[in-house]
Order: sequence, then structure tokens, then C-alpha cells
Amino acid sequence: MVDTIVIRVHDLRKHHELVKYVNMNFKGTSKHSAEIPKEAIEELGKSPLLDDKFIVDYFRNSKTGTHIIHYKSQERLNTSGHYYFHAFENRDRDFLEFNFSVPKYKWGTNILVFARHMWEKDFIYSNHTSLKYNLDESFGLIMSFIKNFFLKEFMDLFPIDFSCVEINRIDLSYNQLFETKKQALEYLEYQKQIRRKHSRNDVNNFREYETSLMYITHRYSLKIYHKGTEYRKHDRKEHRRINKEKGKEYFRIDQLQEVADRMLRYEVTFRDTMLTYLYSNYVFRKNCPIHKARYEIYKKVEGIIAKNDRIAEKLHKILDQKRKEKYQQTHPYIEIDPREKRVHAEMKKLLSRGRQFMLKVDENIDQFNSKAAKYGYFEERALFSKALFRECSKFFLNFIKEFQVKEKPSVSTVSDRIDQYNETHRSKLPKKEMMKFYEILQTNTFEEIKRKRLYSKATYYRYLKRFEEIGVTKNNVIDLDLIYASVDLRSYHTTIFSNRLIFNK
Repeated sequence: MVDTIVIRVHDLRKHHELVKYVNMNFKGTSKHSAEIPKEAIEELGKSPLLDDKFIVDYFRNSKTGTHIIHYKSQERLNTSGHYYFHAFENRDRDFLEFNFSVPKYKWGTNILVFARHMWEKDFIYSNHTSLKYNLDESFGLIMSFIKNFFLKEFMDLFPIDFSCVEINRIDLSYNQLFETKKQALEYLEYQKQIRRKHSRNDVNNFREYETSLMYITHRYSLKIYHKGTEYRKHDRKEHRRINKEKGKEYFRIDQLQEVADRMLRYEVTFRDTMLTYLYSNYVFRKNCPIHKARYEIYKKVEGIIAKNDRIAEKLHKILDQKRKEKYQQTHPYIEIDPREKRVHAEMKKLLSRGRQFMLKVDENIDQFNSKAAKYGYFEERALFSKALFRECSKFFLNFIKEFQVKEKPSVSTVSDRIDQYNETHRSKLPKKEMMKFYEILQTNTFEEIKRKRLYSKATYYRYLKRFEEIGVTKNNVIDLDLIYASVDLRSYHTTIFSNRLIFNK
């Protein structure tokens, strides 16, 4: 389920023969220019990489409205002769970087995902149709792939010290298959009505386009897009070129297009900052009792600071002095214990430090990352482990789940659910008020109600929480259950196999 990966080989002096080989056998000059589509602009401020190339400069032509990038890139066809992968030597930071899509490297297209398929001997249908099972298996697959990548592409000519090899970025992806192109595009329109729960309207991190949606932070990027549209714009042309060069239908373009048209693709880009965040909060010294105790104090103080910030924000908005004083009396700032404040400061410094995730680490590095002690240094290197990959997988699965659209229950169903809830709970839901809200919801989504300010912000979130108690969420936006696509790989595997989408060797 891995797509794009950025691999950095550190210590150019140690790997000078590999660097020399890349410079001699990869084509491309040090600098290129290219025009890029409008929707790709969102990525520019978040990463120095775009379409596998290292961005040097960017500018907008005010007269034509076009967007231009300058980039550095060296590229070479993989051993199968159907996909260019990229390399970039950064002498200032002492690393050689490889950047490419793993399924494109392997299959020539990411319509096929990096997972086991029906034609492979270890494929078990009951297991490999499960999204979670494939993600669990992906760690072992990608580790084997990386080692084989160096072996295949460089013929084992140069010994690679894997303690110098860093995973700087990794993308996870999933292709959800629908019965028709029309259903896929309609489902995407419904998904646009679902806002990611942590996004804010005043932050320019959520974007919608005709056939895609995107959510970008400095740590990660989330995308859902119609694969057929993207394939037609980009890879289809490349496949035609390769077919012409090889003098045969190496790629079955029409079949690929038909399947891609029925696909919505989910992608999460985990930048090094996100890998650091997940590692620091969920993997780093997780079995150390001293660290766990200090982490609990850290989270406690973080919660207090957040609450005090909300109080301060509210006070700032209250202009009337008497109202402000009254609010302050009922919402006093929470005092922080000086000892806990000290622990919080130390932990924040420790957890916020940048990391490098290596394929191999020695005992001393492992010791630093496993147990709390009085270290006289900070070790920025850590193992790119199965535990870290598992946290990436959890995040990815939650993203997919969050954007699954559900049927909107009928008015009578909601009424019955409220009654059932009130019969089994001491704290009752206000049925009359909720049914009035739900009447408005028949012609509006939750987001539209919020945007139109039909209720105050506090009241809106109160109703949102109440409806969640009876299983009605922002995802319930379809009036009729006419579109269905399972969140697994059953349709994917049967479709790929029956259409024989693998290229003709």
C-alpha cells in the first residue's frame, strides 16, 4: 500500500562509488523548468519535492497566469524499462536522494497498488482482500523492496551501509473501486461535504477541485481524487509512448483507463515531520516506565495550556468589562504545578526535536530510544520500525474511514433512535429540539448549517455531539443508498485479475 518513497543515502564519501555511478548513468542536467497545473501549487509550500523532482525555484507569470518551477533532477529507466526514477545529490547536506513511486516502479502504473496479487504464490484471498491485512504486510514488503532496489539497479556493485539509509518520506495509498465512473464521481461530490474534523474554516489548508480534494499541513498531506481523470492527464500519454517504443501493447491502456475511471484514490503523504511526531508520541521509549510517567505529566500540562488559551481567546472577544469580569470569575485560569511545568518544558524539548529514520541502527542508538537516562546528548537517529509504520497505517485507515459517506437516516428512524437512547440513559436528549434541527438537515449538510450560521457555534457543536450519540454524523449526507463501495480490496483484486491489467512482458 506504499506509493511514493524518498530514500536518502547519507555520507557521500563512504558511498562515493554509488554517487559516481549515478552521475555517470543517470541522465538529466542540474536544472530544468516546467509549467505545473494550478492544483499542484498547494504542495509547493509544504515540500521541496513535486512530481519526484527537487524544486529549486518557483514563480508565477502575472501576464499569462501560468506557474513555473525550476527543478533539479537526474533520472534513469528502471531495469524493467518502463519507469523513470529520480536521483538528486545534495552535497551541502551530504546525501544522495532517490524519489519514486513504488507501484509505478514495479508495475508501471499506480492503478495497481503495491501489495500481493492473485498471480503471486503467497496470495490468500481471504487475507489479501482486507485493507488492514495488506497494510500490516506492507512493512515487510517495503523493507524487502528497498534492499532489492539497490541490488537490481546497481547490480550489487557498491556495498550500501543501511545504517546510512534514511526513509525521509513515505506515502500510503488505497484505490477504492466503484461499479461505474458516474458513481465514483458522485461519491467524491458527497465526500466534499465532509470536512476533516480538525480543519478550521479560517485556515487555508483544505482545498476542493473538480475531481479532487486535498488537505495539507506542514506535517502531512491528504488527497482523494478521481484516478481516471489523473490517468488521462498524465500516465496515459507516457504509456502510449512506451507502447510505441516497444512496438507492442505493453500497457493495456483502454483497460487501465476503464478501471481507473471507476476508482477514487486515497493518499497520505507522511513527511519527516509527521514521522517524527508519530514516533515521538507513540513509539519513543513506550515501554520505559519513567518516560511514560513523564509523558503523562506532559499531556496533562498540554491540556491545561490549551484550556487556558481558550479562556484567553474568549476573554479577548468580550468587549464589555462587566461581562469579561463575570466570565473570568466562572472560568478562572488553571494553575500549573511548577514541578510539572518543568517536566513539561523538558519533555516538549525532547519530543519536538527532528529525527532521521534509518533502516539500521546500532545498540547505543537503540538504547537511547528505548530507555530514559541521563544522556549528555540527543540522538536524532531512530529505526524506521514496524511500530512506526503501524502508526502511519492507523492514521491512514482513520483518514479513509473519516471520508466514507453514509446514508442519511429517515426522520422516523432518527425519532426512534432518540427514544431508544432516552430509555437507556439517565441524561436525556432534547427530542423536540433535535427533530427541529434534523428538519433543517434534510435540505442542508452539517457543514452548510455551520457555514450559514443558522445556529451559534456553541449550539451547532452541541447538536453535532448529540447526533453523534445516536449514530448520525457529518458523513450521513446521502439521501438514498444508491452508491456502494466496500472499504477493502475484493473488487480491486477480481477486477485487476479478470482484466489482466498487468503489462505484457
